[in-house]
Amino acid sequence: MHKWYENQEDSLAVVVASRIRILRNFKSYLFPTRLTNEQKSDLSILVEDKLNQLPVVLEKKFENYMLNEISDTNRIALRERQVINKFSSENKAGVGLILSEDESVSLTINGMDHLRMQISRCGMELDEVWQEMNQLDDFVNKQFEYAFHEKFGYMTVYPTNVGTGMRAYLILHLPMLSSSKRFRALLNEISRYGVTVKGAFGEGQDNDGNMFVLYNQKTLGLSEKDIIQVLTKVARQLASQEKAVRRQVLTTHRLELEDSIYRSYGTLKYAKNLSLKETIDHLSQIRLGQEEGLLSFKEPCNCYKMMLGVQNANLQTYWDRQIEEKALNRARATYIQRQIPELREE
Repeated sequence: MHKWYENQEDSLAVVVASRIRILRNFKSYLFPTRLTNEQKSDLSILVEDKLNQLPVVLEKKFENYMLNEISDTNRIALRERQVINKFSSENKAGVGLILSEDESVSLTINGMDHLRMQISRCGMELDEVWQEMNQLDDFVNKQFEYAFHEKFGYMTVYPTNVGTGMRAYLILHLPMLSSSKRFRALLNEISRYGVTVKGAFGEGQDNDGNMFVLYNQKTLGLSEKDIIQVLTKVARQLASQEKAVRRQVLTTHRLELEDSIYRSYGTLKYAKNLSLKETIDHLSQIRLGQEEGLLSFKEPCNCYKMMLGVQNANLQTYWDRQIEEKALNRARATYIQRQIPELREE
């Protein structure tokens, strides 16, 4: 079964993916942070049982898991693919997971909140994701009454999530715009809209692979549709700016850009050791070449899928074995050589 991020035809654009996450808590139960591990396990089982018609409602196949029964490597791999968050990965006792076969829909039970529901799709699809999320939310609400305040909205463990309890995310590929002098000023400007940007890969201020996550900061005082409209508007502005810089570079420095892209392809295709950062950075260059029609492959080449696949834990799940840290770079290079297709002859 293909995963949602493997839909190649839907992802070759500046906006790589759309995601919506909502948090919900049940009126009749204490927050998970005040439940014992045994109580959390019992509630997770109850939720899984009550939601057993989920495959019918969303027309997808689902599997149920308890995170403490999943290996450390597989659990970290789920986090690397953004299926679960850091808190649930590290505080796994009593935490349940309902996951669709294509990993586009996930419900984490008894993490920080009773429910963390998430839906992802390739491309600019926030409206479609919200329609599906709204359907999922209504179905769950029929089984469990939510903790809701008439003035403040949905109650959550962290006050910053009160209100809609929703974060909407767009993943954007901005290789040219992010290297321009006006990028920082542009990010400061869009913060006026109540949205912010962070790197999709890397730690802290790093933005490996020129992939950025655009998301709403406010969950209170705005409707879900308001949040989606603002994010969509800002994303289109950023995409337009990125395209403008690309046109300028292609006009004035086309040969240098093509050379850089082909060098990245050669490195990935033939290198024997690849660090995580350099791999993702080279994949960004190849994706840029695809988006602008500078590279043509004999078979589909999904760079975003590979960016997820080269993460440390996902590498180990791919090879189905524990890999020592000193051997990861070699394993990463071999993985890339298997995944990246041959160029089409011009």
